[in-house]
Amino acid sequence: MSDDATISRYLESRELAEFFRNLADAVENGGQGELACVEDFSKIKIRVKKEYGQINLKAKFKTAAPCVPAVDSETGEPAKPKYKDLKKRMRGSFRILVKMIHDGSVPPAEAVEAFLADSALMVTYPGYGDEFYEQYTAVCDEFRAAYASGDIERMHAAVDALVHEKSRCHAKYD
Repeated sequence: MSDDATISRYLESRELAEFFRNLADAVENGGQGELACVEDFSKIKIRVKKEYGQINLKAKFKTAAPCVPAVDSETGEPAKPKYKDLKKRMRGSFRILVKMIHDGSVPPAEAVEAFLADSALMVTYPGYGDEFYEQYTAVCDEFRAAYASGDIERMHAAVDALVHEKSRCHAKYD
C-alpha cells in the first residue's frame, strides 16, 4: 500500500464479518496484502451497503507515511516528499499543536516530533522562503525547548511565534 488504498468489492454476510476481523487484526498486529500498513493509518473510511442480497463494501485507507518509503536512486537515502505533500502533512500536525496548546493541553509527543522533523526537512527546500528559514528554525528550537520543559505558557508563546513566522513567509510565498 502506498500512502492510501481502496478496497471495493461485493461480499456475502459471513465474508463481511471476516473482513472486519482481519481489519481489526491488521490494526492491532500489522497486516499484509490489501491490509498491509493499515496499523499506521491516519484515516479509515468504510462504507457498507446491502444491495439485492449482496453486500457492497468500500474501504479507503490513508496511512501517515508511505508503506514502502521512496528511495533516492542516486544517494540510496529516503527520498524527499514533494514540497506540497510535506506542507499538507505539516498542516495537520501544526493544527493539533496550536489547538491543544491554546486549549491549555500539552500536545502528544508524536505530533510535536512529526512537526519538528517536517520543519527541519522543509527548510532544506530552496526557493520557498529561504530568507525566513533561519528565523523559523530558531523559533522551532524554542518550541522544542518549551515542549521539553513542559511549561504550557512557554509552549503557548512559542507556538504563537511559529504562527507569526508562518504568516510572514506565507504572505510573500502563498
